[in-house]
Amino acid sequence: MHLNSRAFVNQIVVCLLVTIVIGGSAGLTLVWARHQNSSLAKSNSDLSARIAAVERRNDDMAGLIQSEMRPDLLRKQNNEMRLGLVPMNEVPIIHVTENVVERMAERANRGFLQQEHVGPVRVKFAGR
Repeated sequence: MHLNSRAFVNQIVVCLLVTIVIGGSAGLTLVWARHQNSSLAKSNSDLSARIAAVERRNDDMAGLIQSEMRPDLLRKQNNEMRLGLVPMNEVPIIHVTENVVERMAERANRGFLQQEHVGPVRVKFAGR
C-alpha cells in the first residue's frame, strides 16, 4: 500500500488551523474577560467616588445644621420673627402617677360610659 504524503500534509494543516482557531477564540475570550473586569473596576471606583462625595456633602450639611441650631441664634431668630417660642426647659412637665390607659380611655370617652338615669322607656308593638 502506497501512502500519499499530500494527504498527511493536509491533515497537519487542518489540525494546525483547528489549533489556531481554538487558541484564538480562547485568547479573545481572555481579552473580553479582562475588559469586563476593567469596566467593572472603573464603575466601582466611580461609584466609590460618588459615595465619598455624598458623604462629604452630608457632613457639610450636618455642620451647617449644627451651626444653625445654636441657642443664641435660635433666640435671635425667634425674637426677629416674633414666633413666641419658648425653650424646652421652660415648658411645664406634668408627672402622671395613675393608670395611663384608663386615663386616656376616660379622656377619649368623656361622658360616653357614664350612665345617666333617663327613666323607663315605653315600647308599643303593633298587633293584629
